Amino acid sequence: MQEIELKKIAEELNISQTTVSRALSGNGRVSEDTKQKIANFLKENDYTLKNRSNDYGKKHTGNICVTIPGEGKFAETPFFHATLMSILDYYSTRNYNVIPVKTKANDIRELEKIIKLHKVDGVILTRTIKHGVDINFLKSNNVPFVVIGSYDDDDVYQVDVDQENGCKELTSVLLKMGYRRLALLCADMTHVVTQSRYAGFLKAHVENDLGINTQFIFDETGYPQQTAQAIDDCLKNQIECIICMDDNICINVLNRLKAENVVVPRDIKVASFFNSSVLEMHYPPITALEFNTSDLAWTAAKMLYELLGGNEVPHRQMLSHQLLLRDSTQNSSVRNQ
Repeated sequence: MQEIELKKIAEELNISQTTVSRALSGNGRVSEDTKQKIANFLKENDYTLKNRSNDYGKKHTGNICVTIPGEGKFAETPFFHATLMSILDYYSTRNYNVIPVKTKANDIRELEKIIKLHKVDGVILTRTIKHGVDINFLKSNNVPFVVIGSYDDDDVYQVDVDQENGCKELTSVLLKMGYRRLALLCADMTHVVTQSRYAGFLKAHVENDLGINTQFIFDETGYPQQTAQAIDDCLKNQIECIICMDDNICINVLNRLKAENVVVPRDIKVASFFNSSVLEMHYPPITALEFNTSDLAWTAAKMLYELLGGNEVPHRQMLSHQLLLRDSTQNSSVRNQ
């Protein structure tokens, strides 16, 4: 009798690893047809499951882990706060507790601890980082998980919006409005969402047959000090419009411009690749891309819930976005009409 890994069974039968795990452990809702299909496959090929004793899905805890950023105060930004609240709302009526855990790009000790002690049934990652150590760890331990964001791995369950095309659309609109001296203030470039948004910015220039001055693409501007330095360069070089990678950067930009007595949009235009309630309430309101954070979080929570129940779900779900053109990018001539 040969040993076979759970992942290989899933691949051979074209079903999820979670479903195979639930079927073999008897924990969770799996159809009798699927159970029989797996049993027949093992019997016909004289297979036995490798490391069956290490199957993560055998124990039910009634807890879900949600990871949030551990760097600085990023976990306090509107996106992560709204995400956590939506996940809490979803599971509050489904007999699950939600346990938030802080992780950093290269430090997932708290996540490792909670998994090794088997304190949760599954995990929702609220961001994706290229070559993510958290994703590799969860996969290697056969832990059911879903990510909010995109990840270049077809085996990972993920929910996102089309960040690249959304950012391309916003940038193209600004270019068509006649703005040529654009500056882009970026977040952490190891984050997949930052890379996707940056790709959209580049594509817009290519499709409009326009070059990019890389002097005005600023990295790592998620903190006020770096933002201030970037703004000083923008003002010295008469940048027409500042595009912020997210709402946190945009808030820092607006605060710096106000401190320098620079008026938006009279003196300079501002747009954001991510909207939030703070930007909506700002005067003037900020042109931005609207991604429904509650829908993202709710969809991720539902995906994980279905997986834990042994149900089939698509590996990738993409939600829609909306471009909100507001006063912060309008020409003076347009506003005065």
